[in-house]
Amino acid sequence: MVRQRIADVIDRISVGTLVSNPLSVGFVLVSLTVIFATSRFPDDSLFGPSLFPIVTSVGIIVFAVADMLNGSETELEVSDVDVRPPAVVFGLLVAYIVSMPILGFWVGSMLFLAVLLYYSEIRSPPLLLALSLGVPTLLFYIFGRVFLVRLPEAIVPVSRLLPQVPLVVGL
Repeated sequence: MVRQRIADVIDRISVGTLVSNPLSVGFVLVSLTVIFATSRFPDDSLFGPSLFPIVTSVGIIVFAVADMLNGSETELEVSDVDVRPPAVVFGLLVAYIVSMPILGFWVGSMLFLAVLLYYSEIRSPPLLLALSLGVPTLLFYIFGRVFLVRLPEAIVPVSRLLPQVPLVVGL
């Protein structure tokens, strides 16, 4: 029974399925690259820094394969796609990654998020300020202080000026 189902699934995967779902194929390839890269992280325990990216990538692969096996083909003309917005976001992302060693995680994330939100037509100053300050600060405390993940620091380590939050573990 199980062998027959696996054989049926393999029969449904063809070059046409892959060609008609380029986005799913791209997600699978990027996820496999992430799994390969994070498997090389130094790992001191069962729940090391590679756990979350690997689990997330496996989930993306599962859903991308399910999308390919769904059988719905998309007819998308390249001329119908406006490539400017994704190109701008990709450029901002590259600038964010390149500037990370100089600006550090906290300051770089605040600037990146502010510019990205403004580009996304969020113009409310209180909302821009709250999100661009709050999200990086929350992520800094969650990953840097709770999970003890080393985040990139700036040339001038501004993030060290943030107050220490006591971590209380109740049993």
